Amino acid sequence: MDSIFTYKKLLIDENKTNKKFLVILLLLNGFAYAQNAQEFTDLYGDYLGQTPPGNTPVVFARGIVSDKYQQHGAPSFSPDGNKVFWQTNRLESENKWLISVITMQRIGDRWTSPTVSQFADKPVFFYNGKRLYFGSNGEGDDPYFVEKHGDSLSEPKKIDLVTRFPELRFVYNLSITNNGTLYFLGYDAADSGLWNNYAIYRSELINGEYGKPELLPPCINATGGILNWTPFIAPDESYLIFCSRRLKPTDDYGDLYICFRQPNG
Repeated sequence: MDSIFTYKKLLIDENKTNKKFLVILLLLNGFAYAQNAQEFTDLYGDYLGQTPPGNTPVVFARGIVSDKYQQHGAPSFSPDGNKVFWQTNRLESENKWLISVITMQRIGDRWTSPTVSQFADKPVFFYNGKRLYFGSNGEGDDPYFVEKHGDSLSEPKKIDLVTRFPELRFVYNLSITNNGTLYFLGYDAADSGLWNNYAIYRSELINGEYGKPELLPPCINATGGILNWTPFIAPDESYLIFCSRRLKPTDDYGDLYICFRQPNG
């Protein structure tokens, strides 16, 4: 059984004369994702059966998605709500991180156990669920997409943003609109006072190809050594949520901010 959790398998001797129980521990991918293994609880319903929050933020799926390791970014659900992906970063030793993308699937109304995904970076879904975009773990490389054909996926294809616009250097933290416009974290080669030259961009899908990335305005990309990153764009592009440390530029990695798109664009 493929799983990142520790499981117990009970074996009973066929002749039933010697009822000895054998405990088998199954570990996947060579690392103990759940060293303090919990018994996995059956989950049913939308969003892993979690109770929707009100106006007060709550930790999502504590002990399953939100565990003792570092989760990077928000979980990504498929449009039909039947698949979820999230990224976990685990510090193995000093300055050495093990990055894994974890996934769960709802079959019927029951969620499967978490498993390690085939993707190197957490994917995001195009609105119709037919295309999955995901980044590369290597700096200087382009993000990719795969297309869904029935129950199978196509070979990965490069988006070629960095290849055609090398001043970007990298493309991370992908978020996508209903019409395919990408928002992402890139590199501002102009050295305009942004933290490590990180900046939030958008790129429109035009005739099947992504156009020249547009640097978002200073109201989002605040300067003065301030980090602005991890964009999330609404499917209809009506608002943008992103992380910025503009109020505390030296204390932490920032708070969440929201910016609404005006009628003039």
